[in-house]
Parts: sequence; C-alpha cells; structure tokens
Amino acid sequence: MTAESWIDAVLARHTAALTTTEFNRALRALSVRYVERRASLAARSPIDSAGKRSAFAAFYAPLHFLTTREIVRALGAHTGQFDTIVDLGCGTGVASAAWAMECSGRPKLQGIDKDDWAIGEAKWNWMSLGLAGRATRGDMVRSLEALVSPAATRGARGSSRTAIVAGWSINELDNASRERLLPLLVTAANRGAKVLVIEPLARGVTPWWDEWAEAFGAAGGRADEWKFDVALPAPLARIDDTAGFSREGLGARTMGSGLFSTETRG
Repeated sequence: MTAESWIDAVLARHTAALTTTEFNRALRALSVRYVERRASLAARSPIDSAGKRSAFAAFYAPLHFLTTREIVRALGAHTGQFDTIVDLGCGTGVASAAWAMECSGRPKLQGIDKDDWAIGEAKWNWMSLGLAGRATRGDMVRSLEALVSPAATRGARGSSRTAIVAGWSINELDNASRERLLPLLVTAANRGAKVLVIEPLARGVTPWWDEWAEAFGAAGGRADEWKFDVALPAPLARIDDTAGFSREGLGARTMGSGLFSTETRG
C-alpha cells in the first residue's frame, strides 16, 4: 500500500461513524487540548474520547507521517543502514513508519507507548503499510534505559544498526521523565545509534529545546527547523479547510545525531 492509499484507508476507518460536524467538533477540541492546555497533557491523555481518537488518527497522524517523510528526505536519513527503528512514545506508529518507508532495507519497527488504543492503531498502520513491527505497552524512558544498558549494547555493531525516533512525544512528558530521557538519548547516539527527535515548531511547547539542542550538539548532532511547502493530499486539505485551520505547508523542529548530512538545512 502506498502512503496516499494508506491515508485514504485511515480516513475511511475513522470517519465512517461520524458526521462531518461531529468530526470537525472533535478535531477542534483536540487542537485546543494541544495548543491551549499543554500543561495537562502529562497527567491526562489528549485523546480521551472516541471522537478525539478518530480526529487524531484520521488527521494529525497522517500529517505527522507526511512531515516525518519530508524530514527524513531532507536529512538524508533514509540512506542509513540499520535493522531496527525504535519508536519512543510511538502513538499510532506513523513517525517510524514514514522513516521505514523511505529506507530501501525496510527496517523492523519497535514501538513503545502507554496507550492501548494507540498501540492497536500502530499495529494496524504498520500492517497496512506492509511493515514488520511490534508495538508494546510501556514507559518510553524505562524502555530506553533497557536499550542502552551494557547488556543490551555489547558490540558496536548492535548500536550502529539501530535508529531511535521520538516523534511529537517528548513534549508530553513531565519534567522529571524528560530529564531522565535526555542523557539516555545522548548515550545511545554516542554508542552509534541514529537518533531523531521531532517536535512542533512552537517554542512554547518545548521550553526545554535549547538545553537539549546543546547536549546533542556536544555529541556531534544537530538541531533544525523545517518548513516544507508541500500541498496536503486532497482529503486532508478538505478537512483542514473545513475545520478552519488554513494550514500552509508542513513544519516541525528536529534534533538528531548519527547519520544526518551536515550540509542540508531546512
């Protein structure tokens, strides 16, 4: 299945039981949770109703897929040789899926998330896209602790064959968890793993960004802001217009280390 046909399938899967009015109401409510009530995200899931889950899966997840695809292409991250992409806070699995779809070797996916519904969606998305993966319920910080433990990283080849992505997930952690996660990601990068962190462009969402970018820079990594002048597929463009968002292209900020070109800039 191509990315475009997958988007059609996702829309059909999640909008069939809702009227246009119901879907747009849920989409706007979800947007408010993300934009105006960020402080509550660590304690309460933003997808706490069936309507919001449908809105996320049918609209935001495809947007995140398309944005990740553009980032991977711009960074040259699809040229890396690795066997596994670990998706921290995988949600519906679209960040790792987009990265894997750009790789000729089709690495296997390993997703970790706390939400059972999201895990089920990740499995469905990966299967629909023809990707092999395993999504499990767990804590992303503890999972990364296990991944970078001495027992798990014996031999340079093991680390160098692994990529790690955290797409739009770190901003939802509480401060203590985020502080534990940063040195773990840097350790993974120093041991040869390819690391990619993706977050929204809005600075208010990521007040911790400069500290993290400095840490990644010291580890030989980089941080970027991306704005892609890419037209949305027609079904997503109609939803964007009907909901009154008037989105212009795709954008995100990233930091990473391990395989990215030092020449390309967003």
